[in-house]
Amino acid sequence: MERSRIALSIGVAAALSLGACGKVQEKAAEKALEKTIESSIAKDGTQAKVNLSEGGMKVTTTDASGKTSSMEIGNAQISEADLGLPFYPGAKPIEGGSMRNVSGGNVYLQLSMRSDDAHDKVAAFYRDKLKAMADGKQFTDMSGADAATLSLVDDKTRSTLQVNVNKAEHGSDVTIAATRSDGK
Repeated sequence: MERSRIALSIGVAAALSLGACGKVQEKAAEKALEKTIESSIAKDGTQAKVNLSEGGMKVTTTDASGKTSSMEIGNAQISEADLGLPFYPGAKPIEGGSMRNVSGGNVYLQLSMRSDDAHDKVAAFYRDKLKAMADGKQFTDMSGADAATLSLVDDKTRSTLQVNVNKAEHGSDVTIAATRSDGK
């Protein structure tokens, strides 16, 4: 019985001391994970820099030929100008719902948002915006009872703009993805 209390006391003391050092240990674990990811990427001669400290993941790589790429997952700051499309009025970005990937002349952006409005109203907003931009481009509208996928493809500029609107429990979930390529 005495051993149980001693073990329990030691366990509680250890937990309390670990809690006090939690931030330090968390930072150390984060740095270790960054180094592990960098090492796994570097196996083919690619140099990588990984940053996990800003609420998402940022990775920058340079391959053996000198080609650089960058990726931000979860915390990329993406604007209407970046996407080439306005945000639905009142829509709020979903935490962790953004991504930016740049490799050579290719760019991929994605932003997820939530609106309190019904999905068909949000889809109508984006349908009108994309149709207004559709001159000389291919516009596609695949709409159903609970979702809509709207896309605009420009073969000339090698770009795609896609909006997915899904019915949510309260309102709508919106994901906008934009892809551009310089053709190289």
